[in-house]
Amino acid sequence: MKADLRILAVEDETAVAQFLALVLCGPKCKVVTARDGRDALAKIADNPRPFDIVITDHRMPRMCGLELVRELRARNFEGKIAVLSAHLNETVTRDYQEQRVDVMISKPFDIDHLRRAIDALAEQIPAYAEREVA
Repeated sequence: MKADLRILAVEDETAVAQFLALVLCGPKCKVVTARDGRDALAKIADNPRPFDIVITDHRMPRMCGLELVRELRARNFEGKIAVLSAHLNETVTRDYQEQRVDVMISKPFDIDHLRRAIDALAEQIPAYAEREVA
């Protein structure tokens, strides 16, 4: 049996974070939410098993999505990173591309498009494809 896919959804709007957890969570997927970049880094540090995918909003208090992505890259985060934001203008998009973000999706988003994007990212994670539950 494959181990659960672990997703960290970083979103300052509680309703959106809960919606992401509801839409993405399933028998083979666990979603943890964080309210901003700082909260996300704390949850990453507190979890013994790394997250496979981080989905982040761009505009958030304390630490925005771009700052979070830069910090994840500095820490050699090995998972996939997706940005889900209503603020993906040309400059912001270029900044995320420079940080090698795997997927960018504009809000409002189509649920099926989001699920397909996350499924595609999960397939690219060698550790997930080979991971077995002990």
